[in-house]
Amino acid sequence: MHTYFFSSLSGYIHFLLENTIMHFHLLPFVIECLSKDKSSLHSCIQVNRLWCRTAIPVLWSDPFRYVTEDKENFPEIIFIYLGSLEKSAKQKFLSKIPDDKKSLFKTPTFDYVKFLKHFNYWMVVGTIKEAARTLNFQLFYFNDDNPLEGTIKTHILNLIYVRSLRLDQLTIADHYGLGHFLGEKDYKPFKRVRNGNFLKQIKKLSFCINYPSLYKIFSWMPDHCPNVKHLKFRLKTFHDSDSSTITNVLSKFNDIRTFKLRIHYRGYKDEEILPSIANNIHSLTTIVFCNCNLKNNKNLIQEITQCKGLIELKFLLCTGLTIDKANLLINANFPMLKSVELWGDDYCDEIVNWGKSISPQFYDDPEDA
Repeated sequence: MHTYFFSSLSGYIHFLLENTIMHFHLLPFVIECLSKDKSSLHSCIQVNRLWCRTAIPVLWSDPFRYVTEDKENFPEIIFIYLGSLEKSAKQKFLSKIPDDKKSLFKTPTFDYVKFLKHFNYWMVVGTIKEAARTLNFQLFYFNDDNPLEGTIKTHILNLIYVRSLRLDQLTIADHYGLGHFLGEKDYKPFKRVRNGNFLKQIKKLSFCINYPSLYKIFSWMPDHCPNVKHLKFRLKTFHDSDSSTITNVLSKFNDIRTFKLRIHYRGYKDEEILPSIANNIHSLTTIVFCNCNLKNNKNLIQEITQCKGLIELKFLLCTGLTIDKANLLINANFPMLKSVELWGDDYCDEIVNWGKSISPQFYDDPEDA
């Protein structure tokens, strides 16, 4: 019933019209569906002020997450953000916009920027480019920096840096190896917020990296993100230097709860050494390795066995988890462990049976184990 009523904005309104009083137990279902319903993102929920105060922050906590699948329909997010510029900045910006486009930048009902919780640099920049293309009907590429696009980018990044009061997740993505984040024109404005509150709020830090030179950001990022609890690395490839680099990042934190490492294209050599988690064994509750070679990583497995607060452990499409390393995990004491998930077919029976004994829901189909 919940899915039927809450699958779209019309469903919410229909439900509210049919039910004058909504039981408070239903609110979590409404919030969950709002957070997943992109059809409601641009809609004004004409119900009441209390409802809007509850729904709008959820809808606008991560508005850029759908950009990759529906890029052309999302410049409106940028227009709404720009509509909330301060009066003088807005007038200056509008002076550069064709008259027939100025109506796109109406002052919004809410200051939507302050609800942003997840700042994905790549998706924000991608949406800005679509917005610039919409305004002058020209196609720009990521190597170009059209003046209008540059102006929009400056305003949007300034808005996010200053007004995103609820921000707790930062994703630095470089999907095509162009190094935008450390490009001279983008890196300079980002450096000036190092000592501000923008980075200090971050609790979840994700790196989606193809370009090795981006690793120099690691030299300063941990010092300016003291509250990070969740670290995620998605690497296109894995080189010898990557392990020491990531280990160095981890060593600068001492209260990481979640560590995830995913390698998209793994080399054929067996000697890769994965990063050490030694500095955070007392705090880690979730560990995920995806497409990693564990063959020469007995020390890492031994470090995992010392994580007494571990709740969730995943090895997805990994190789090299041989019987000797599996036994280290099987014989370890994990008093909090509730979930062991294994994907792939390169796991010994002992580790699979151990996983089944802890979380059988992941092993219903023997072929999936």
